[in-house]
Amino acid sequence: MAEILTQQQIDELLGNLQSGNMDFKEIEKTTSGPKVKEYDFMSPKKFSREQLKLLDNVFDNFSRMFSLQLASMLRVACQMEILQVEEEEYREFNNALNDSVLVGVIGMYNEAKRIDGKQILVEMSRPISFSIIDRMLGGDGSGYQMERDYTDIELSLLEYLFRQMLGLLKNAWGNYIEIDHKLEMIETNSRMMQSIQPDESVAIVVIEMTIDDLKGNMNICLPASSLEEIFRIFNSKYIRLPRRDDPEVEKKRKETIMKGLKTSPLCVSAILGKTRITVKDFLSLRPGDIVALNTPVEKNEVIVNVEEIPWFSGIMGTKKKKYAVKINKTL
Repeated sequence: MAEILTQQQIDELLGNLQSGNMDFKEIEKTTSGPKVKEYDFMSPKKFSREQLKLLDNVFDNFSRMFSLQLASMLRVACQMEILQVEEEEYREFNNALNDSVLVGVIGMYNEAKRIDGKQILVEMSRPISFSIIDRMLGGDGSGYQMERDYTDIELSLLEYLFRQMLGLLKNAWGNYIEIDHKLEMIETNSRMMQSIQPDESVAIVVIEMTIDDLKGNMNICLPASSLEEIFRIFNSKYIRLPRRDDPEVEKKRKETIMKGLKTSPLCVSAILGKTRITVKDFLSLRPGDIVALNTPVEKNEVIVNVEEIPWFSGIMGTKKKKYAVKINKTL
């Protein structure tokens, strides 16, 4: 997520603009130059590029299914699109949230794979949530500019909405691993969410939601500790690591392969020579006509092809009343 400026940084920026101390040419040079991203060796990345790509695929499927679910439930056009999938520390995600939020805490379960209550957070923007509530109660979705807390009735409606996600999340993960999802709680105060350590690495999936003409984001926060077992299962199932066999075993394996290849049939042909003729000459060919080839008589050499690949050169002759080729050299 984008870095949030403090009030002091905003005041300093405006002051520089008003005083004329800001060098716009330097800013333009900095922004147009090559992008360099800092890497913190004290807190290395926990997610590989392949793992972030996996999350992108999973939640792309989820967003498509959830948009169809919302469209049928609200009877209005609904679209969802993944804007980005990135890794950051949980404190950065939490600090970017307002004090009053709507966050669904969802647990992931799979007893066979020892996945028990691994939590993910689903944060939905307030205007989108109030618009959905308004439409669920028969309105036109325009009552979303609300600067107040959610009522108990509104939270009950939103709980129903989050429960609709559970089956869709299971289906989205179903192509890779079977995971059951359970809504643990709904939190409306971002400062009360203490289940994740501030310095823990999390993957943030930002999904843009468009309901009629209203746009807002739904952010899904996936802690590294919750995905560790899932990624381990995925790697063992879909990624084959190179094996290091015993040298003797490897030698016997090669001998077995070569023994099988030695009995494979090959097509060997001897080419006396080649030539090119016109279509007119070809159509006029009759029995008794002579076609001159490009092989000189004094050279007395033919090319032996193995599966249409020139492999040897030799001399034509006969053996046991059949034409034969004596191999001279390997090409």
